[in-house]
Amino acid sequence: MAMSLKPPKKGDLKKSWLKPRRDTPKKIQPEYHLITTEGISTEPAYFQGVKNTINSKYRGRVQLDIIGVGDNTLNLLQKVEQKVAKSSNIYKHVWIVYDTDDFPAQNIDKVVDLCHTYSNEETTYHALWSNQCIELWFLLHFSFIHSDLHRQEYWAKLSSCLAKLNTSEYKKNRSDMYQLLEPYMERLLVMPRNLPILTKARRLLNPRPEQRYIA
Repeated sequence: MAMSLKPPKKGDLKKSWLKPRRDTPKKIQPEYHLITTEGISTEPAYFQGVKNTINSKYRGRVQLDIIGVGDNTLNLLQKVEQKVAKSSNIYKHVWIVYDTDDFPAQNIDKVVDLCHTYSNEETTYHALWSNQCIELWFLLHFSFIHSDLHRQEYWAKLSSCLAKLNTSEYKKNRSDMYQLLEPYMERLLVMPRNLPILTKARRLLNPRPEQRYIA
């Protein structure tokens, strides 16, 4: 049966079956980021707070994953590269987080070089290191550090700062550090730029452009 070529009646124009069909909107896939850490407890617990903030603020746009690997510098990067290759997610950015501690300087520099080597059009690797441990990063939220302290001295100072917040003393693997430190984040951001880096890593004060550092 031939279809009528007459224009539709005015009364029919409001009927749904005559309305033009709209294309189904395309679902935008989130951008995946991966933070991998040397430690398996303290650092992942801190970055879990970062993850919760970012994933809630940019829900559907950014997806942040956290993995505590339990290895350092070169071994950390190599294990992460293998995990990324096997992952079903295509990570846009992969962050390699590690302490400088007493590791050879060439290992620290080599991680940066390999991050550049492993990066491609899909995934960019970033070296993110702290002098000498993440506790210094925590402590800088409260005070500016001039002296070269042993890492265990940071814990006592952190406990003193936390006591002023009416909370318990600092211990490794605390799961609430990000929530406690977040109100002091703005103050912190200007401090590391002027921080005299600890003696063992002072030559890293002026990192190459592709390097990133915490404190």
